[in-house]
Amino acid sequence: MGYKSWIFLFLLVASGEILAEEELCDLPNTENGRIAPYYYSFRNYYFPMKKGEKLSYSCLAGYSTESGSQVGSTNCTSRGWTPVPKCYKKCVKPPLTNGVFSDTKLSYAIWESLQYTCDSGYWTPDGSKDKTVQCLQDGWSTQPQCIKETGTCSSSDLLHGHYHTVQRQFSLNEKLKYSCDEGYLTTGGNSTEEVQCLPQGWSLSPMCIKLGCSFVNPIQHIRLHPRKGRYEEGDVVQFFCLEGYSLKGAELIQCYYFGWYPQPPVCEEIRNKCPPPPQPPNVKLLDNLRTYHHGDILHLECEQSFEIRGAAEIRCEDGKWTSPPKCSEVDRRASMDGDHNLANDGSCSSPPIVENSVITNTIEPVLMSYRSGSFVEYRCFQLHLMKGPNTVHCIQGSWTNPPICLKPCLINDETFDNYNIEMKWRLEGELYFLHGNIIEFTCKPGYVLPLTTRESQLMVQCNDGELKYPKCILKGRNENCGSPPSIENGVVMGSPATNYIPGSSVEYNCHEYHFLQGSRTVSCSRGQWTTPPSCIEPCTLSQEEMANNNLDLRWSFDNRPYFLHGEFVEFVCKRFHLRSPSTSESDFRVQCQNGHLLYPHCIRIRG
Repeated sequence: MGYKSWIFLFLLVASGEILAEEELCDLPNTENGRIAPYYYSFRNYYFPMKKGEKLSYSCLAGYSTESGSQVGSTNCTSRGWTPVPKCYKKCVKPPLTNGVFSDTKLSYAIWESLQYTCDSGYWTPDGSKDKTVQCLQDGWSTQPQCIKETGTCSSSDLLHGHYHTVQRQFSLNEKLKYSCDEGYLTTGGNSTEEVQCLPQGWSLSPMCIKLGCSFVNPIQHIRLHPRKGRYEEGDVVQFFCLEGYSLKGAELIQCYYFGWYPQPPVCEEIRNKCPPPPQPPNVKLLDNLRTYHHGDILHLECEQSFEIRGAAEIRCEDGKWTSPPKCSEVDRRASMDGDHNLANDGSCSSPPIVENSVITNTIEPVLMSYRSGSFVEYRCFQLHLMKGPNTVHCIQGSWTNPPICLKPCLINDETFDNYNIEMKWRLEGELYFLHGNIIEFTCKPGYVLPLTTRESQLMVQCNDGELKYPKCILKGRNENCGSPPSIENGVVMGSPATNYIPGSSVEYNCHEYHFLQGSRTVSCSRGQWTTPPSCIEPCTLSQEEMANNNLDLRWSFDNRPYFLHGEFVEFVCKRFHLRSPSTSESDFRVQCQNGHLLYPHCIRIRG
């Protein structure tokens, strides 16, 4: 075959492929909708359609397109019909007693929201007066409900802690105080908490949770990476605020055995603009902008013969200005006597002395006089934590407030001997802990805490170089066992006693949906209980995580609140989405592990 013949054959094959690629879209299966009847009658004539052609379809009664219309259109693309022609079932306005809806519509398209308000004396299930529900593919996200205000609160059994009173029923506005056992904290992160009886129930559920790293209360307007139910020691979490919010606090925090360090940040709503700045008498504005946005700083100074009282700058924060300073008339006699901070030209004397720090922005000896507008920068000694800004500014003869360098805590062997304690986690040599660190101790073998000392006092926080140590006393000889150990998410069967003879045994049971791991029975031997079982918490299916990762359930029977430890749940990508390149098919069959579900991620199809 000649050269020209090969060219002809190649062009013929290529043109056939092009024609085949153009005829991409066959008769679509329009779920809960239909196209014009003549398309079905003359299917072979109209289909397959070529790339770029459009097709209209209409939804059946009671259904609408994703945009809420009865009529939709789809385009033939290289990926088929886009968007996929589909009609969604409308949501009928649900019944509601003891409350009112925000509008009078009778039906809602998918993704539409409906707000309701409860009548006086009634509350939504989460304790608020107003709530919004959303129409989803399977109906309303939650059923609207208004619950009657009871006016009383009752204290349920408190695992891993005790109440400070035997009272069980509380009237409106009464308070209840409780403390947690060793190794547990309240939902507010304290060893002791006080809650108040409100119309919708307790202000915060009395609960003692195991020390570790988790986010007990919902963190508003924040996205976490990675996002898990509980974090292990060494895990680092990064925070991102949603659009319209700014981060207040550390962007990265790490899980230690005692909890998060530093504290988790918060996201505060950004109000972009501030009104014209305040201008108290005798104050001059050094900047003159027309508009001021969140984060803008405005410097101030006083008119001649006046001195500033307070910070020499104000900041635009969330649409409001911080409090401005005042300008007071200079006492001439005091100036003649030699005020060491204020000179005639507005200069400052030597900068403030900050204990446990050095000045870093100069290699020269510290000057005796600084011009107005000058600044010096401090750095704390090693292991000291700085509180406050690291710079001070000379503003019209006065230095701004200096920082503080918080001292670390030192622990040595002498401390252990004096208090009969030792570190719960074995470390060698002299030990330094930063301000704010929590150190966990245990009693030395043969020693116990006095009856008047709580177990939680074995956890001590370093406070500017000071530690309040617990003291352990010599243990008496007693082969009996005390109360059986408490377990998280489980209880001792029957009515436990406070004293058991050797050979006694008790049996445990886990709360509903929790998986028991280990021996159900523990025994008393030589004054100690054998190791109790653990109750592994179930996984809670998060609609928010599914929405964030563009996921749907593969099987409708998986639409249930809990999955037991070891169970599997299968996901698929939402319509118009594909799985992320970093995931595989196996990532969409997820196993519940110790209360955690790792959600795969899907990305939206462009086009």
